Amino acid sequence: MNALFSSTRTTGRYEAALGVALASLAFLSKDNPHLVLPECLWLFLLLLAASLAASVAVRLRPGKTMPAALALVASFVIVAGIQSKSGGADSDLWVLYLLPIFSAAILLGGRETAWIAAGAVLANAAGLASEHHALGAADVFSLVLKTTILAGGAAGTWALSKSEREVSAKAAGQRAEIERLEAVASVAVDGAGAIHDLGAPLTVILGYASMLREDQDLSAAVRDDMSHIERSARYCQELVRGLMTRRDPTMRARSASDLVESALRLCEDPVRARKIEIHRHFPLETVTVRAAGLELERVLVNLIGNAAKAMPSGGNIEVSVSLQGPRVIVSVEDDGPGLPPGLLPRLFTPFATGNAKTGGVGLGLYLCREIARRHGGDLTAGRSAAGGARFELSLPADGKTLAASSPALSERSR
Repeated sequence: MNALFSSTRTTGRYEAALGVALASLAFLSKDNPHLVLPECLWLFLLLLAASLAASVAVRLRPGKTMPAALALVASFVIVAGIQSKSGGADSDLWVLYLLPIFSAAILLGGRETAWIAAGAVLANAAGLASEHHALGAADVFSLVLKTTILAGGAAGTWALSKSEREVSAKAAGQRAEIERLEAVASVAVDGAGAIHDLGAPLTVILGYASMLREDQDLSAAVRDDMSHIERSARYCQELVRGLMTRRDPTMRARSASDLVESALRLCEDPVRARKIEIHRHFPLETVTVRAAGLELERVLVNLIGNAAKAMPSGGNIEVSVSLQGPRVIVSVEDDGPGLPPGLLPRLFTPFATGNAKTGGVGLGLYLCREIARRHGGDLTAGRSAAGGARFELSLPADGKTLAASSPALSERSR
């Protein structure tokens, strides 16, 4: 939309300048004794129509250059006609060949501008050659001078036009960034209110879950469910407390495998409901990373939860932890449908989502990558070997585990 707005604004300015330029040339040529009227006046109007046709073609079909280029090529014939009706090769109105050149530089691309400029030079040379069987030194000098002016006009106008386009594109990008930041700020304000209001119901959930878990009259299965509810509620409560206080959590060493297991426990319900099998690939030795509170757990919950949502009819999730030099790599991959085409380049930008139908707003992965980067790592995405999605969380290894090297332990669970 920004590109279309920029194109419309450019063509509008071009049309206004075109009308002024042609009117000025027509007025300055009124005292030319060789001017044939009213034929020249009609040709001026026809030249204006051809140039406006090129402008309108660009406005209506911004991605198609051929209609506009053909309209500009047609203007060569019109300019040649004006020359013949205003003194032939000696007419000063040869400068009208600059018009299609300027038009191409403003409306079209560099390749089209080069071709239009070459056509204008050839058309001007053909007009001179048609009136002189043998060109004298003065004719050659005039031809070289005119060719230099036409070529220089093409190069200069294209350079200025290119510079303006780059500035317009940069401005459009800045406008888009401002709009994105405003949207993020709006979500942040609304989210802050929601976070504030979550405290009370979470306290109620925790209280009832804890009370019911201690009720010996309930079956063991129900008490286990209460334990799971309590654990999930405490996780949410810690997240809310951290967001409300905006404190900087202390970084401490944590086992990468334990982080994954904790996240898997929190994702137990969606995984079990969809009959998804979890395949663990952990090293035999403990590989640790330095984590701040529950932030890395939050990243893994998002990745595992997204993988589960992508496979409503069941499937497999591979979760692996490995040490690669000074980095700990935690990967989550599935054999689901994979990432939607065209989403990958903007996957980690705010509001980019492939789950709009299921209520996704496109902030989860953006926030996950920000958390990873705050920990000195990164989060990347791609295609898994099974054709699904693969996410790779890379983190600095804790100093104690830099030398760790051992075969992986693989497990499978439902």
